[in-house]
Amino acid sequence: MIKKVCGICNNPNKPIWKAKTRDSPCMCKDCYNMEKGSQKPPIKARVAIKKISDKQAKINVAYSALRLQYLKMFPNCQVVSTDCTYVATQIHHKMGRAKDHMLDTTTWLSICHSCHEKVELNPEWAYEKGYSIKRLNK
Repeated sequence: MIKKVCGICNNPNKPIWKAKTRDSPCMCKDCYNMEKGSQKPPIKARVAIKKISDKQAKINVAYSALRLQYLKMFPNCQVVSTDCTYVATQIHHKMGRAKDHMLDTTTWLSICHSCHEKVELNPEWAYEKGYSIKRLNK
């Protein structure tokens, strides 16, 4: 245990500390710590937080396979609005992708990009037409 200052060490302008034991020489705090091997442990490298959890990664793999199958079964846009391209390239989740809805194909629509934008930007219209389902019961 380091007790008190008693002079200047070989290191420039560092105070020297006297250890409690009588046979310990006077030395600066850094030299004392190095001699006794009581240096601070090295700082561990920080590990980055995963962007996707293991559980979500498994769901994503299953979703990718189901999505391809669904688009093969329904290759045409199921909404058909004024700007429609008629070729489905995306999946619209009527109840969102939260919880179990991500893999529930009963709430999916195969849809083209322009129709998907229209459904997402006009939610009241989408609810009226049945392209979206409200998640909260009112």
